[in-house]
Amino acid sequence: MLKFVVLVAALSGVHGYSGGPPPGACKNMRPGPPHEPKSVAGADKRSPPFEVIASPQENGQVIVFLRSLRDQRAFRGFMLMAEVNGDRGHGYFVPADESAELAATMDCENLPVTCADEAACQGFANAIAHSSPEDKVAVTAIWTPPSQMSGQVTFVATFVGENDPDLGSTWWENVRSSPIDLF
Repeated sequence: MLKFVVLVAALSGVHGYSGGPPPGACKNMRPGPPHEPKSVAGADKRSPPFEVIASPQENGQVIVFLRSLRDQRAFRGFMLMAEVNGDRGHGYFVPADESAELAATMDCENLPVTCADEAACQGFANAIAHSSPEDKVAVTAIWTPPSQMSGQVTFVATFVGENDPDLGSTWWENVRSSPIDLF
């Protein structure tokens, strides 16, 4: 019986984090095992095949688009956070209706590290990530800033392409939107 339990536990770990990143990813937004070694380098590292676009709305929310840039190249995983003055984890995310089956919120506790309003910094739904191992070419999220927030916000993402045990994993970190002003 013990051999069966060990075998089931070993097999269940083979698929990695197809249902979303582990809570430890909140710290540096890097995928953990089994996404090593990273096989993206050079020009590919500097010019990722994906982009993050932020579109402010009149109601104060921001629609954030994650999408493929080249030939509908798919990504398997992603993680997205809002960054203000170099500090990540501000505000609250929800997946847009069209992305609800592909994305889910994440609670990154103790983020953001610096925060003027304690009530706005509770580490609840302050990140959004993949919830499905399906290939994606676009995901849409809605971000709501804390009520007292003003200044500039940038959206920062990590995209995971493939994870090949022989060739390594392809992933791009620190893919950033253009900064937007909050009033």
